[in-house]
Amino acid sequence: MEQVTYRTDPPKTGLENMEIDSACLKEAEESSSPLTVVRFYQWSSATVSLGKHQTPDRACDINFCLLHKLPIVHRPTGGRAVLHDNELTYSVVSNDPALFPLNDLMATYHVISQALQEGFRRFGISSEAAAGSKEAGRPRTTGKQSPCFSSPTRHELMSGGRKLAGSAQRRLRKSFLQHGSIPLSVDYDFMAAALGTSPQRLRSQMIGVDEVINKPHEISELINCLEDGFRDVLVSNR
Repeated sequence: MEQVTYRTDPPKTGLENMEIDSACLKEAEESSSPLTVVRFYQWSSATVSLGKHQTPDRACDINFCLLHKLPIVHRPTGGRAVLHDNELTYSVVSNDPALFPLNDLMATYHVISQALQEGFRRFGISSEAAAGSKEAGRPRTTGKQSPCFSSPTRHELMSGGRKLAGSAQRRLRKSFLQHGSIPLSVDYDFMAAALGTSPQRLRSQMIGVDEVINKPHEISELINCLEDGFRDVLVSNR
């Protein structure tokens, strides 16, 4: 019996997207029944999102964001700054121990990484899980903080040695939320200016789907492949 809800939402504002993810997490935490939601969504305009504990002045270029009318929102998860522009975002919320090792953060990352990797494979993209430190996604406590895509965290997916999908997670007593950014095409100069880093650094560390796949495609095709990847991996984990 299907125990996972898959949903694809139309583009929404940053605040709306974060409110939906938070509401799904709240529902899972309060539910007495197994509940898992895999959601795919986009953003109605380019938006900078910050980790829950980041401050804008240390995480991005506030003046650039104001000049270009880029909203800045906080995610309910941790991690570092992301510019959400031409991308697909995923989120996974669950309280189901039959599908995820809820008491083990890195093991949960691993399950989701496997699902994304299988989805990318179906779409025609070969990827590998990063072996980076589980600490890599934590922002520095002093000084300017580097953006999310400047380095991989363990189990985040790479293609050709460059980060393809960035992720962050929040865990409550009996449930978790993980969401992540999958860039489609990347304007490295614009992203670097918004996040206060160099385009050369971003170009060497990250890559978008369009650069990898090199064939005509629709975003619906990518979503379908990723959904099938989750179905395959979550069924095999039962």
